[in-house]
Amino acid sequence: MISNQTEQVYEKFSHPRRLHPTAIIFALFTTIKEMIFGIGIGLIFTLKESVFFFLIVGGIFLACIIIFSILSWLRFTYYVEDDELRIEQGILNRKKRYISINRIHKIDLTANVIHRLFRLVKVQIDTASNSGDAEVSLSAIRMDDATELRKLLQHNKEQEETHNTIKAEQSSESISWKRLFIAGSTSGSAGVIVIALLTVFSQIEELIPRYLFNVAYDWVISIGVYALAILLLLIAILFWIFGIAGTMIRYGNFTIEKREKELFIRRGLLETKELTIPYDRIQAIGIEQSPIRQPFGFVTVFAVVAGGSFDRLETFPILFPIIHKSEVEEFINKFVPNYDYSLKKQLKPLPRRSLIFYIAKSFIAPLFVLVASLIFIPTLYWLALVVLIFNLILSMFQYKDLGHYISDENFVLQKRTLQKVTLFTEKKRIQAFEKRVHKIQAFRQVASVTISLIGMQGLGTHYTLKHVRDEDANLMADSFSYRKEKQKEGSLGKVDYNELSDPL
Repeated sequence: MISNQTEQVYEKFSHPRRLHPTAIIFALFTTIKEMIFGIGIGLIFTLKESVFFFLIVGGIFLACIIIFSILSWLRFTYYVEDDELRIEQGILNRKKRYISINRIHKIDLTANVIHRLFRLVKVQIDTASNSGDAEVSLSAIRMDDATELRKLLQHNKEQEETHNTIKAEQSSESISWKRLFIAGSTSGSAGVIVIALLTVFSQIEELIPRYLFNVAYDWVISIGVYALAILLLLIAILFWIFGIAGTMIRYGNFTIEKREKELFIRRGLLETKELTIPYDRIQAIGIEQSPIRQPFGFVTVFAVVAGGSFDRLETFPILFPIIHKSEVEEFINKFVPNYDYSLKKQLKPLPRRSLIFYIAKSFIAPLFVLVASLIFIPTLYWLALVVLIFNLILSMFQYKDLGHYISDENFVLQKRTLQKVTLFTEKKRIQAFEKRVHKIQAFRQVASVTISLIGMQGLGTHYTLKHVRDEDANLMADSFSYRKEKQKEGSLGKVDYNELSDPL
């Protein structure tokens, strides 16, 4: 039943309501983004043929999506009735959705520049289902209305929220601008920006006249080697600055709060996000360290969450963008005490007999580079040596950093591809365990094991440890499959050994 304190709010939302008219703009942008890759190619070819036809086709296209966005806004309503959030939408085909308030797991609020200009927010409502996207997304609601709606949908937790507010003041953590600057400086965002620019350039390359390429080439040749090196350095510094700015805008005003049944995260300068992470959806806690940050001892703390993250730039939500490794244990004990960081000290390394696999792997890529260079550009044969040295160094770090530890309740693993990741999970969270052994591994008495957790969009998130001791892999299998318990029952005559099946 709805409490007396929420009766007025309930009355307000008991009748169908439309989104703020600004939602038309967001629908317009979304439609263009979803259709531009398909129709954009046709518009480009039209532009090459005739500017006049390009303007006509582009105008018709823009008019159609404007009309579509307006009609979508007019035909979208939401309201609360009988302890359900009800959504009705659709221009020709009406779609009605009924979501029980009891199934709502979390409600997140985000606000970009346009939202903040009109004092609006975007409301994303997630249920207990393991979907990667929000169950319901209300693109533009007034801030006051969003706050009241969130309170109404969580009416059965009012007393808990009051208690959480007091507790959050004692269990919160913010990040300093100095730390954010360090995070941006060591994030590697410059490489992402370069890739994004190259992708955009590849899409518009056909529109750039050929003579501009010739002019640019002649200019590069004329400035000389030293001037070109300085220019490239300046460009690299510019991208580095952009990376710092992007990180500080994305994680500015970052605050994490611990509540009784969830974590609450607020962050962002241009786009403000308020995210809630229920504890029962956290599958694991991860500590990630890039090669750039490793010499300085800084890491990122993230959570593997069933359903993933609402931020498309993150596979899983970031619990803290950057923190010194000496502070991680205190942070985990404070916000996610179910995960014992001290178990990291008990990680079991790989045996020496596994090293040969990592060394052998280092020669594969250089061999392909050598063959390709000898066929196409023989003078670049030395690139194979560079790749070999890099691979050997990386493989040695991968061998050195890999480790694992398993107890009655917990499982800890550490591995490295390029980033070093330490993962803490509870055994009850592991959905599947797999052991693989090929003939060479069998000869060396090692094996590869994979654990699977519920991750993004409810799909499996897999973590593999390669070339661990075969006896360690069997101990893990026994622990996860309860094979020992079955064998004990069988020895007492309670289980027929012929019916026992080895999950491996």
